[in-house]
Amino acid sequence: MTSVCDIELNNLSLKNKAIELTQHLVRFPSITPDDAGSFDYVCQYLKRLGFTCQEVTQHGVRNLIATQTFGQGKTFAFAGHLDVVPAGPIELWTSPPFAGNIISERLYGRGVADMKGGIACFIAAVEGLLSQCNKGKIMLLITCDEEGEAEHGTSCIMDKLNALGTAHLPDYCLVGEPSSKVRLGDTVKIGRRGSLSGHIRVFGQQGHVAYPHNCQNAAHGAIVLSQRLLALEWDTGSITMPGTSLQITQLNSGEFVDNIVPGTTDICFNIRYSSLHSEHSLKQLIKKALLSDDIRYEIEWQRPCAPYFNKANQFVNTLNAAIENTVGIKPILTTDGGTSDGRFIASRHTEVIEFGLRNDNIHQVNESASLADIGDLAMIYQQVLAAFCVDER
Repeated sequence: MTSVCDIELNNLSLKNKAIELTQHLVRFPSITPDDAGSFDYVCQYLKRLGFTCQEVTQHGVRNLIATQTFGQGKTFAFAGHLDVVPAGPIELWTSPPFAGNIISERLYGRGVADMKGGIACFIAAVEGLLSQCNKGKIMLLITCDEEGEAEHGTSCIMDKLNALGTAHLPDYCLVGEPSSKVRLGDTVKIGRRGSLSGHIRVFGQQGHVAYPHNCQNAAHGAIVLSQRLLALEWDTGSITMPGTSLQITQLNSGEFVDNIVPGTTDICFNIRYSSLHSEHSLKQLIKKALLSDDIRYEIEWQRPCAPYFNKANQFVNTLNAAIENTVGIKPILTTDGGTSDGRFIASRHTEVIEFGLRNDNIHQVNESASLADIGDLAMIYQQVLAAFCVDER
């Protein structure tokens, strides 16, 4: 029979392992998309734990699919990224950004929260649970291209898995993005809105401002089209998913000269949309709104990201229970924020949830996380893993 002392000792060991692994990963200056040695470190570590590791490399970007099978059952995956954004002005950091130093019970370093800490916590959770795993499969999907354009990262991993067939896809995937806001565990992301960007180029006839009858002002046409975009009415969303919105992100008529009517003007915009829309329906809607007999334009669509959404089910409930058991709070289920690599993984075959450390200082100078949060996150991850990979009968 396991005693309270044994549980406390195991929890302390798990916490210390998670902190140690986070420090090791932070010390690799893996500014996107350069893994700077972190990829080999994780790969070798997982191999020592018995994982089969397959590298998927695209255009110099290294991606990892690590798997270990324990028996019949579901496949539980963890997705994360080793790449980080640049550190910014090093002189403003309390501690060097790639030192992984601990100061006043906080671990400092670029990528601690986003998201090397999440990867470290999951690996520590797996390591502490391996001897008990007796069903299903554990999979880690690790990329070095998330903070950049994400063209050769997780999307390439999923292309590889999809090519092998649906049997190779995970049933559940936990993305370790920093989702918590004020306290660890206060927020779980059960989906994300979709994103679609557009670049409109309006054509006119350049000329001298004193002779407008000889010109066609492309900027005026761009204003008209912009007004049509802004006049569109969108859904207001729901409790769990924000509504759709369109934001114009740039207007550009070229190099400014105050006596020339511009011959071309660019409009850039982005739509963040709920699951009530699709990429196709949005394109049709925008095309209809911009239709004009007297304004010449062309449109290019960029960076489409489909929305995804999970209802409260076994996966969500298991994670919620682990959070409440560890930190004593019930998380808010939301889909807010920007896009994440979850968009590449979510499908009718794979349920995706995002949960990780606090996101209050990610991408900032002095990015850090409390040691208590790192330890608690590892405990939460381990409880969720146990629910899917340990049969106690």
